[in-house]
This record gives sequence, structure tokens and C-alpha cells, in this order.
Amino acid sequence: MALASRKSGAIHSKTGSDLANLKAKYDNNKHTELEAFEGEAALIYQMQLLKEDIDELRRYITSEVGDGAKGDTGATGATGPQGPAGNNGSDGADGADGATPAMTDLSGSRLPTSNRGLASGKLYNDRGTVKIA
Repeated sequence: MALASRKSGAIHSKTGSDLANLKAKYDNNKHTELEAFEGEAALIYQMQLLKEDIDELRRYITSEVGDGAKGDTGATGATGPQGPAGNNGSDGADGADGATPAMTDLSGSRLPTSNRGLASGKLYNDRGTVKIA
């Protein structure tokens, strides 16, 4: 599933010394003065929760996804060379080394030659051209 388009827009367009002035106010905790007002305090609380959610997303993407690290179903996953009973997880349906083979490595010769009776999304060979039912 692809990343959805961003919904929020820019909060301000300050740059240079104007931006530095805003940062200085934040660094001096001027925003905490709003905690005296119930509505603003509730918004600050929600903003903190959003920040924690964003921090968790960053942590997850960086540590779990960011470098393409493989989990227990990776090329040498839980049933890999060190896995139970010597099973070699790298020789899976995705290819001899666990990688998805390039289309040039695939042959459609063993595919059905008609899409009749095939479930949607299944491949078939139409006179040498691989098609999807």
C-alpha cells in the first residue's frame, strides 16, 4: 500500500531571523504559558501525543524497515541454514537465494494456456505472452 498524500499544509512561512525568533520563544518555554488555559492545554497534550507517534514511526522505519533489514521470513529466515532440522529457508519459492527472480529468469511454459477457470490475479500463457486472469 502506497503512502497517502500529505493532508496538512505549512503552519507558517517564517525564515531567517523570524524563524530564529520563533525557535527562541520555544526554547524559552513560552508555549507552556498556554497551559493555564484549558483548551490550549488540551491542544498541547494532543500535540505531544502526535510527536510521540511520529517518534515511534521514525524509530520503526529506521530500525525495522529503513535499511531493508529482513525479518524472520527473509532470505535466511527462521528456517534458514541455522534453522531447525537443517531446513534451508533461502531455497524458497522466490528463488534459489531467497530473492525474487527477475522476469527474464521466469518461463511461462508451465503456465495454463487459457484463463478459463482461473481465479482473478493468476498468470497464464497466451501464445508466449504471460498474462494475468
